[in-house]
Amino acid sequence: MQTRNKLIVCLEKDITFNMKKLYIIILFVFICVNGFAQTTKPFQLDTNDMCIPYPVAKQILIDLNDYDRLKEVVVTYKNEIYELNNKVLFLKKENDGWLEDNKLNKEIILEKNKTIEIYKSENDDLKKENKRLKTKNGLYNIISALIIVPLTYIALTK
Repeated sequence: MQTRNKLIVCLEKDITFNMKKLYIIILFVFICVNGFAQTTKPFQLDTNDMCIPYPVAKQILIDLNDYDRLKEVVVTYKNEIYELNNKVLFLKKENDGWLEDNKLNKEIILEKNKTIEIYKSENDDLKKENKRLKTKNGLYNIISALIIVPLTYIALTK
């Protein structure tokens, strides 16, 4: 009978040991389920209860107003940049037109200068020809006078 009592005692120890294990397992499962469960209510912040100091709120409002003003200024600057780019493109086209006109004017001036040089050279040639012809005419006048004077004298004396 003693062995039977011993077995019962042993079983009671095993039962208490197993119960401790079971408590630990149940506690672990309970913590895991509550810790990782996503059935909790989402956190909602009531903004009516928020309190911001007056100087901080004032600075926030000033910064927001400045930001709104700066957004308008940026839009204005973007428009100005766009208009200035258009103006630059227009002026480049106009400048290219003036450069083309200048190039054509230079070509016209070069052609006129060549024409003037041709006229000058022809004028010089004509002056030389005129001088030569005057000299030749003067010689013909002298020779003809030398021929006519004796002939006239002979005709009068006869």
